[in-house]
Amino acid sequence: MCNLRKAASALHKLFVYGGLKYGQPSHSILANDANGLAKFWCRATTTEKYPLVIATRYNIPFLLNKPGLGYYVTGEIYEVDDKMLKSLDNLEDCQDIYVREMRDMNIGVGEGTVPCYVYLLNKYPEKLLNLPFLSSYENGPAHPYVMRNKRHHKHPPNEDLSYNTTAAA
Repeated sequence: MCNLRKAASALHKLFVYGGLKYGQPSHSILANDANGLAKFWCRATTTEKYPLVIATRYNIPFLLNKPGLGYYVTGEIYEVDDKMLKSLDNLEDCQDIYVREMRDMNIGVGEGTVPCYVYLLNKYPEKLLNLPFLSSYENGPAHPYVMRNKRHHKHPPNEDLSYNTTAAA
């Protein structure tokens, strides 16, 4: 009965561009069946330019909802069920930090576009627009991503978005 209920659940396309991509720090969330179903569908690129930045003391990748600025951003499309969407909404602090919106994604030359959910940052300090824009996110030593369970500072998410980093001399 559980399998029938799960199979009857509608699948949604979700574009991921940061820590949820394969090989990135948070991908295990998509791979964990306890969070719901997530199945890789294809690689894709945004159909519009967006600023993708790494920000906060935790080096989180954010896709700023400012179409036309930045680069075409590459990522991956997954088919996910309602349970996984809910798990990801909780992870992404949906409504407090991110909003999940539908956007068309380019799936390849001659292949066209497909509408997908994507997590975007609507409310952000203007100073984020002064950060380097990326076309693709890869976790690395220059800006190592800090997993939520390893974060030592207990600041509200909006406060952390305003966090000022100081460059090393």
